[in-house]
Amino acid sequence: MSTWELASVLSKTLIYLGMLAVAGGMLVLWMNRQHQTAVQIIVRAYLLPVTLVGLLATCLFFLIQIGSVNQNGFAGMFDPLMGSILAETEVGSAIRWRLIGFLLALIALIPFNLPGFPFQHLAARRFCLFVTLAALTCFVIAVTSQGHASAVSRLAELLTGIHVLAIACWAGSLYPLYLLVGRNAGAGQFPHTEELSDTAVVLERFGFYAWWMLGLMLLTGVSLICLLKGGLLTLFDNLHGQLLFAKILLVAGMMALGALHKFRWVPRLRECAHSGADTQAVLLALSRSIRLEMLLALLVLLLTATLTSVTGPGG
Repeated sequence: MSTWELASVLSKTLIYLGMLAVAGGMLVLWMNRQHQTAVQIIVRAYLLPVTLVGLLATCLFFLIQIGSVNQNGFAGMFDPLMGSILAETEVGSAIRWRLIGFLLALIALIPFNLPGFPFQHLAARRFCLFVTLAALTCFVIAVTSQGHASAVSRLAELLTGIHVLAIACWAGSLYPLYLLVGRNAGAGQFPHTEELSDTAVVLERFGFYAWWMLGLMLLTGVSLICLLKGGLLTLFDNLHGQLLFAKILLVAGMMALGALHKFRWVPRLRECAHSGADTQAVLLALSRSIRLEMLLALLVLLLTATLTSVTGPGG
């Protein structure tokens, strides 16, 4: 892998991270919309900084593509002629859609940073929902308009869009959920019962939505493998298939941890909210498990960025 390819993979990973934050972060915000403290923690510690990182990474990715074409060192990244040419290609179009998406996501965060917490009002919530959906639409267009699926069929583009949204809502929710669990874990030996109960409710709701997300992700993922690779048995034919198989294993690990959360730790957290027994131990165990799931999600992003930047289905 060349230096330009490595830089492209890393910058695209940050872009994907920002896209996940918008999808999953907003989902958790919506589930916590009545709790001002939790909402502000998620916005200030996750959504706002990661969305800004995604916006800056998109600009950096464009410069890296210019430098990669120019092959003229660092100075080649700032060639205005090459930049204008690249802006008219599919790469430039995808970058514009991503920029618009991140800008819309930042606009959607405005009500959370105004005095008086206007997000409690129905009009503000509708505004945030509409702008967030517009941002996610831009991200889906960016992903489907440039990539392997766009060269196959409209069906592949549709499946890719659904697949991206499903995994973004799932994986992008992990860190804000970790923030909520960690907030209780750091509250002392016995966190406030009502606060702990609210966290358990949010985790239960997420567990319900997560099964739908995983179902869509699996259905679309298998369909895309059949469309792009010709079937599961062809995964080991080349580097692209081998990396894709590694990605599948990582996602399977995330799913196993998700099942552990849903069927073991979240029910025990609910019990702790009523009895107060073993509260700290359960919170710490759940926090560690979510951290591990986030690590696997980050590796999935790195592999995805590599699959879309360096290799193709045919090689």
